[in-house]
Amino acid sequence: MKKWLVLSVLFVVLAVVWGGCVPVQAQTGNLKPTFLAPTPGLYVHGWPPFTVSYPKDWPEQPFMPTDVFRAGAVRPNLPPSPILAISVFGNAADISASAPFLAGFMTMMGFTEVKVLSDKPAKLQDGTPAQEAEVEFIPPVPNAPKLNLFLLAAKKDAAWIWIQMVDDKRPIGDELKRIAYTLKVAPGKQEPVKVPPDVQAFLDKWNSDIDSHDVARIMTNFSDQFRQSGSDKKATEGWFRTAPDSPVQLGITSAATTVTIFQPRGDKAYLAGFQTGNPKSGAPGPTPPLDDNQIIKENGQWKWCGNQK
Repeated sequence: MKKWLVLSVLFVVLAVVWGGCVPVQAQTGNLKPTFLAPTPGLYVHGWPPFTVSYPKDWPEQPFMPTDVFRAGAVRPNLPPSPILAISVFGNAADISASAPFLAGFMTMMGFTEVKVLSDKPAKLQDGTPAQEAEVEFIPPVPNAPKLNLFLLAAKKDAAWIWIQMVDDKRPIGDELKRIAYTLKVAPGKQEPVKVPPDVQAFLDKWNSDIDSHDVARIMTNFSDQFRQSGSDKKATEGWFRTAPDSPVQLGITSAATTVTIFQPRGDKAYLAGFQTGNPKSGAPGPTPPLDDNQIIKENGQWKWCGNQK
């Protein structure tokens, strides 16, 4: 499952790799999420619903647990570059905080020569408020070159959408910024969908187990086959037990799961939607998305199995 707060998503910068086409155009419409219907040059997110277009010849790349998608240009005998990385996470704060928070966290994580080169309000093509920034830095690995990251942030309900373009050519060129600005966020509110009774029973159990803060109980909801962007069941259990942004450590109560897309797939089913809950701090609860997630039926019981295909 995705991390419950903003801090976790910033680990995306740890996966930065070193590094001419016109991206396809897209409308949000009723397109199926990329997980269900992959289309070269087009990323479609489930909740919140949005699309991003990119060059068709950029293949999907391995991504960090805090990515929802990553693609990049292939170069002979070199790592892919430029890279498009997309992150989505629950955060009620204003998106203007994105760049300073990112830069501060990168410094804390050992990145050097971190500098915010620009940070200003912007608008998407349809007028949706956004924030754009460019950050330069040196990753904390031997002989790393200085890299630039262009960040375009937008907000939908209580979720932040981050479109990140990373390149080892400085500064980030207009052609890469244009890719970021293909972001189209669907207007209006996405209504919940009704799921089968046995799936609802699983979600009710999941929420009750989250409220219990009993990690052993929580982990009974995960298949041994669980894989979410490289994280397995054991790693996920460790996150629940120790991470300050896990629902257990936050003391989440009144956990609830809202499903906005449900697609049966044999012994599996695809879910999109979001989670809510009240942390012990009393502050407004986070709203993390489910992202690309599946459940699998094992011995008559539904369990989380992640975004593996």
